[in-house]
Amino acid sequence: MKGRFFILWLIWSLVGAALIYGVSGPGSKQTLMEFISMAVSISPLLGLMLALGSSKVTQQCKTWLHRDKNSIYYIAGGITLLFAIPGILTNTFNPYYTTIFAFIVLAVFGSLKKIRSETFSLGWADLALWIILWIPFDLRWTTDMLPSLGYTWWSMAISVVAVIGWYGFRNTESGYRLVPKIKDLYIALIALAGIMVVVVPPGIISGFLTFAIPEHINGSKLATHFIGLFLTVALPEELFFRGLLLRGLEKATTKKWVPMMVSSLAFGLMHWNNVSDLSTQITYVLLATIAGVGYAWAYKKSGNNLLAAILTHTLVDWIWKLLLAG
Repeated sequence: MKGRFFILWLIWSLVGAALIYGVSGPGSKQTLMEFISMAVSISPLLGLMLALGSSKVTQQCKTWLHRDKNSIYYIAGGITLLFAIPGILTNTFNPYYTTIFAFIVLAVFGSLKKIRSETFSLGWADLALWIILWIPFDLRWTTDMLPSLGYTWWSMAISVVAVIGWYGFRNTESGYRLVPKIKDLYIALIALAGIMVVVVPPGIISGFLTFAIPEHINGSKLATHFIGLFLTVALPEELFFRGLLLRGLEKATTKKWVPMMVSSLAFGLMHWNNVSDLSTQITYVLLATIAGVGYAWAYKKSGNNLLAAILTHTLVDWIWKLLLAG
């Protein structure tokens, strides 16, 4: 595996290192070694996650994964090394957690590789692996297990494992393409407008949303926040709920409305634990479910291209944090 893949991976890794420095470097309370360990661990993951967004690169990667019988060990070993680096560099290395992580990654890749000859639909094996990857991340069990890695690392790690596992080993077409087209942008804007029209009025009436224009607007912070939402919130959530769950359900049933509603409801329920008050929980789940329908519409309207859904999701969350979170 060479050429375009390594070039894109290197470029995006360097961009990732620059982003990390811009966000965490100046004025950070981290020690120099903590910052270095984070940059060395996250940047290659970010580079891999974005490089795989090119269809030519993913095809090149996929070919290598199938041709090299040891590819599963190289990939799992590399991701495990990135998991271990922060602990090694900061003298907090935990061999027990590292071993558990390595076996989970190997088990996911090995299981998906074993069933790659089957036509993709949401079978029991796919569903079990989906749960193994998503639920511990969503409930923050992974972050609690090893706080030094943080949410950002885990969000990128599960995205990389999912793309390599389902697309590379499982031969699943989830629509993970991050090369933008004008069509994706206008579909995202239409979906954004629809979601706002449906969600904002009941959100304000119920008190869940509070419209407020910020007194001071920092352009660089807004841009950084948008990028962060895109990479660590919208991308993994759309990959799992639209690219895998919705796509898998479509292959498992002939009823067109069932996959969209089930995946959207599952997405809505994911927000239950984000707040503690019962009435707020119910409101949050309902509004998130409606938003999920909008993201699913963008995904389907773009021809099963995740970028349209990711852009829509990012814009919704960005506007919410900027104007509607009080």
